[in-house]
Amino acid sequence: MLLTTAVLAVSAVYVTAGAFSRKAQPRNRIGLLLVLAGVLWSVDRLWDGPAFAHHLVAKSWPAVLGHLVVAFPTGRLLTAPRRAVVLSGYAAVVLVTAAARSREEWAYVVRDAETPLTVAIGSAMLGLQLHRWTCSSLAQRRTLTAMLGASVVAVLVFAAWRPVERAGLNPPVVALMLALTGIPLAYLAGLLRRRVDRGGVADLVVRLNGQGPRAGVREALAATLRDPGLRVGYWVASQQRYVDASGAPVVADGSRVQTRVDRGGSPVALLLHDPGLDVELVDAACAAVALALDNERLTAELRARLRQLDESRARLVRAAEAERRRLERDLHDGVQQRLLSVAMTLGLAEALPPERARDLVGEAKSAVLATIEDVRAVCHGILPPVLAERGLHGAVRELAALADPAAEPVVELAGPVPPQVETAAYYVVAEALANVTKHAGATRARVVVTTRAGTLEVRVDDDGRGGADARGSGLRGLADRVAATGGSLAVLSVPGEGTSVRVVLPCGS
Repeated sequence: MLLTTAVLAVSAVYVTAGAFSRKAQPRNRIGLLLVLAGVLWSVDRLWDGPAFAHHLVAKSWPAVLGHLVVAFPTGRLLTAPRRAVVLSGYAAVVLVTAAARSREEWAYVVRDAETPLTVAIGSAMLGLQLHRWTCSSLAQRRTLTAMLGASVVAVLVFAAWRPVERAGLNPPVVALMLALTGIPLAYLAGLLRRRVDRGGVADLVVRLNGQGPRAGVREALAATLRDPGLRVGYWVASQQRYVDASGAPVVADGSRVQTRVDRGGSPVALLLHDPGLDVELVDAACAAVALALDNERLTAELRARLRQLDESRARLVRAAEAERRRLERDLHDGVQQRLLSVAMTLGLAEALPPERARDLVGEAKSAVLATIEDVRAVCHGILPPVLAERGLHGAVRELAALADPAAEPVVELAGPVPPQVETAAYYVVAEALANVTKHAGATRARVVVTTRAGTLEVRVDDDGRGGADARGSGLRGLADRVAATGGSLAVLSVPGEGTSVRVVLPCGS
């Protein structure tokens, strides 16, 4: 009676743990395996049925238990070695059961090798889990440690049970029961730890809103989720990318899981965290700190804009220096040499009779006209003549007419535009239309330039192949020019759906 009660108690622990698992994690197969192992254990110890069926049940519960240990904590066998070792466990059950009913010579060999086979398969299962533990992160080890320890004890006791019996000793059944009970208890301890961790989300809110020294969102999340390597990226709409708290771009790698945080349907942040973390715990923590993440996103966006502005200014300084050297070289090698030639020619003309000096004066005149053309070419590199002569309205229409394909211009200017904004808008349209001609393969393009609420908005759309990179060298030059005027540039380019370059330039004084 006492033995029956103890057997039923062990079975009840497994079934109870499985029930809790199914309630807490309905999609996880660990709960089903726990219930199955508990039922098969009690059937093996208490059911006195036909020999073949009893032997099959008696040998199957260890295989189910091994399946449970190898599949923990997801309930799935995600790698080929795990699937192979679990399959070998079930195959051993069938083989030993068949050998028990056979009188063939091979059956005696199998029966003699039953214990070594069981020990080998159990050791392989533990070896896989131990290797997995050594390769895991800190968060994953917290999940695996208790189950791994309980599994080691259970396998050692189970492996020693049969040799002790064959030695003529009578091992206590209680020792086996206690060893086996450690597995569901370890699993229940893990569920309890998850519940405690979720309770820590409330502490997370207090930590972020307390009166004492305020912790950063990343530090608070890392402490709550117990993931020191956790990273947070904040969404910057103007750059269409995530940046960290310092404004530097966040680059994801394959070693961490990405969890996106939205607020009001708009992206706010991106968490790069340990793959071993409980997904529901991560979601709860993100929901608790969504407002704090949104507030910190604004700070990160400002820092990103400052970083981008500093980088743009540095590139503009380098470009201005290169342009200054080019102008100096053009003036020195072109205009200056021609003017020196004119001066020398006129000097010779002064020393000659008038009839002979006439040819030299004509030559000097031709050189002066050529110099004027050189000066115009140099001025064109500084300020496009069409912009100086016809203003932004006429310049945009000329660019649209000369583009390939010809673009439809829509220019609506409510008043005068500052010169530096006019120049920036002109080069935005020119570069965008040049990209359409070179790369888009478009059949239609449209240029819209309008003033609205103290800003000048420029939009260039095409129906080309799309897939433009906003960080490419061409568009990056535009972004630098726009950033230098305090404006913003956005590029929307879906492959197969065309490209839209959108620029907003402030027109305030």
